[in-house]
Amino acid sequence: MDVRITVETTFENGRKRSHQLGHFSRPFRQAQPESFGLLLEDARTLLRQLQQAMLLDQIEEISEAGRSCPACNKVRAIHDYRPRVLDTLFGRFRVRVPRIRGCGCTAKPEAISGGPHTLLGHLFPDRATPELRRLQAELGSRHSFREAARIMETFLPCATQMNTTVRNRLGRIAKELSDREQSVPAVDDGAHIRCRPEYQKRHLDLVVGKIESPDMSRRFGLAQQAVRSPANELRQDLCALGWDDHRPVTVISDGEPALSNLVRRAVRGPVRHILDWWHISMRVQHVANAVNGLLQAENFPGMPELFKRPSETLRWCLWHGKIMTAGTRLQCLMIDCSRLSKEDTMVRAAAARVWARCRELYTYLANNWDALTNYGWWHRNGFPISSSRAEGCVDDIGNARMGKRRRMRWSPKGAHRVAVTRAAVLDGRLTVAHRKLAA
Repeated sequence: MDVRITVETTFENGRKRSHQLGHFSRPFRQAQPESFGLLLEDARTLLRQLQQAMLLDQIEEISEAGRSCPACNKVRAIHDYRPRVLDTLFGRFRVRVPRIRGCGCTAKPEAISGGPHTLLGHLFPDRATPELRRLQAELGSRHSFREAARIMETFLPCATQMNTTVRNRLGRIAKELSDREQSVPAVDDGAHIRCRPEYQKRHLDLVVGKIESPDMSRRFGLAQQAVRSPANELRQDLCALGWDDHRPVTVISDGEPALSNLVRRAVRGPVRHILDWWHISMRVQHVANAVNGLLQAENFPGMPELFKRPSETLRWCLWHGKIMTAGTRLQCLMIDCSRLSKEDTMVRAAAARVWARCRELYTYLANNWDALTNYGWWHRNGFPISSSRAEGCVDDIGNARMGKRRRMRWSPKGAHRVAVTRAAVLDGRLTVAHRKLAA
């Protein structure tokens, strides 16, 4: 069996042109399982030939149409022809493009000043198609730059990919995303990634989060050391998403003041800060476990009800916003533990653990007193009460690409670029953004 593939191009003026792309032979007497259908290498060759045929015809048609002056429709002269390199997903091509002279009918400068210009240079300033740049950025945000280059070379007939090219183009796209559309966290958290040694730091702080509204949900990533004013960037993003100074902003975090202060500086006003319920619940669970260990200690002399009842009702009080009652029960439990200081060694050690857990929870609640609320009411009305969504962003944006297990060290600018691009990729905003840029 012989297969011949022919492509016919029809231009707008009715002219037609045919291209012989490929010839594949599949003798049935030599049939092998590896030779059935279209092979990967055959597909790569075919796609490269098809891309070259379409690209040359399209450049010819656009260059011919671009010779007409937009002001007087006079055909402009061709100054000369220059070779240009265009990088695409299906190969790197060296094309011959005409440079068109300016028309003398108008004194206004051309779209590209400086004399003769090419339309190809105006459409592709980076000498690469937007689709290639988007795929390089997406794979670079999901894998290491070297692995992203290897994946593209394996499955696509593109030119040899360099890890530095993938990194640089990801950086340019991250800058475009930062200038046009980012998201602002309503639920935020932090991640720590390894820093390169020349920056005299062991770790970099990466702020990640998620904004949630009735009709929107977006991830967010930001390295504060890489931008001049993170608060101004957040404010610009809020305004781009339709926020105004009269709409309240709610931040849910684990109590880290830097995260809420960042949003507060961006809003330039008060921000509703809610302490994450999951962190409260885990500390309450630590108290309950310590109390159970005390009750199971040998020679326990006290009454179990004095210790068990406060730990059981502590979570209920915090869930329903009875903060003063919860603080009183914690203090009473600490006093009861202090009364066991004269008992035997095992009881004293168990009572000390209960006292330490109660003190830790009491200090945590006291430091975040203004961020405590009626969690039951918020939950019943459908509002978020936990930063688990932001914890997921830490894994998706920070740990999955820049985690400690990958043994990579980052500069602030590189970490910021990857975080911005990866958030856009996970939200599906990268393709939309570059469609707008190409329009």
